[in-house]
Amino acid sequence: MPELPEVETVVAFLSPALQGKFIRSIDLPNGYSKVIENGNLSSVINAVKGRKIVRLSRRGKYIVFELGQGFLVFHLRMTGKLLLHPLQKKFEKHLSFCIGFKDNSNLYFYDTRKFGRIYFSRTLEWLEEKLGIEPLSKEFNLSWLTQSLGQRKRMMKPLFLDQSYIAGLGNIYIDEILWKASIHPQSISNKIPEQSIPNLYKSIRSILQDAISYNGTTFINFSFGENRTGEFKEKLNVFGKQGQSCPNCGGKIQKIRVGQRGTHICNHCQKLYV
Repeated sequence: MPELPEVETVVAFLSPALQGKFIRSIDLPNGYSKVIENGNLSSVINAVKGRKIVRLSRRGKYIVFELGQGFLVFHLRMTGKLLLHPLQKKFEKHLSFCIGFKDNSNLYFYDTRKFGRIYFSRTLEWLEEKLGIEPLSKEFNLSWLTQSLGQRKRMMKPLFLDQSYIAGLGNIYIDEILWKASIHPQSISNKIPEQSIPNLYKSIRSILQDAISYNGTTFINFSFGENRTGEFKEKLNVFGKQGQSCPNCGGKIQKIRVGQRGTHICNHCQKLYV
């Protein structure tokens, strides 16, 4: 599933092309109505037809189209792609949603596995209620992280996967962050020594910022634009590297299960705090 850096990449790519456009039409080419999470096609058309796309932004793993009055929100889930041009005819069956604009351009939402969703809402209160702090925001600082970890008694990997705690993190970047911070993913949050938290904070910010600079990570199927891919895969240290040597100590990277998720670790470098 696209995580914060991948969604940020999509927003950065689409923003110059879509900001300022007026919505002319919305269509479900293959009749897949479940793509609209909280309504039906006619209600969404009535709400957004003629509206101007004022701004595109990201909240967690969601893509937000601000329409002046209301919001269209996209969640790509596993295989969703927002494209400015149609794919080849053989991919037509995967086209879940299409927005037509008054300048006769279009936005296409392709989704092979059909898990992606679109929401229309008058406000974003529902989204804010679901999601926690943004890890690249000013509000996310060392003091906040230190205090919030101390108030919780959870394993680090499941805690960081919880979108109501920190929004946008997922399997890839959590493994990379915890490795860089030398913290075992099964460590208990309120047992992390206070002197280790500054390194964890720096690791969160630097890993995410570096990944964004490389347009995210294409590990299986993430792409954007004209089949462009994220290049951060070449910079990964542990994720998907089981059996290979740890870049830090030379030991073997292992793949274990933490909270029912495959998790990549170096047992030598990452200390367990329980």
